[in-house]
Amino acid sequence: MQGKEIKSSQAQDDNLKNKNKQELTNDIKGYFAERDKTLKGADGKAEDAKKMSGAEAEVKELLYNNSMNVVPLSDDVEPMFNSIFLSAKRNKVRTSSGLLLATALMDGGAEVDYQEKQMVMAHGPQVQQAFKGTEVVLNFESMRVQLGENMGQKVNKESEIKIPIITIDGNDYINVSERNLKYISKKAQ
Repeated sequence: MQGKEIKSSQAQDDNLKNKNKQELTNDIKGYFAERDKTLKGADGKAEDAKKMSGAEAEVKELLYNNSMNVVPLSDDVEPMFNSIFLSAKRNKVRTSSGLLLATALMDGGAEVDYQEKQMVMAHGPQVQQAFKGTEVVLNFESMRVQLGENMGQKVNKESEIKIPIITIDGNDYINVSERNLKYISKKAQ
């Protein structure tokens, strides 16, 4: 008896091809994930990124906690001309429930490590309004610098905000002039 040959339809062929393609894609993804883990000698790139961001958040949290202890400058320290030394309070990285604040980990843009509101710790002789003990609001845009190390950065007009930090007796202070301030939020008493 002769066997009957059943013709396959185009839909069956397409389904078989798609199924084989999907299996191959999953195999390739699995291969690269496994390769990354073995070549790196760790858990893989995604897991490493999670660990690194967690470690960075812990460091930033420690820096935040340390920055909340504002250390007054000695009376012997006086900035030159119209310079102002401000406290260097940082932004909070975690909420009270332990959630990471994503904007606190981002670089570039207006997201910076330091708070806008700072306390004047010392001022130069030519400062006219922001005296010691005054609470001021920083203008971060006046501290924006253009990046221009390579042609791509020049063409895209990439920039970043650079906060001028000065360390005196092991404590960090922000060193600005009156032009870097938006306004005074609370006068010294």
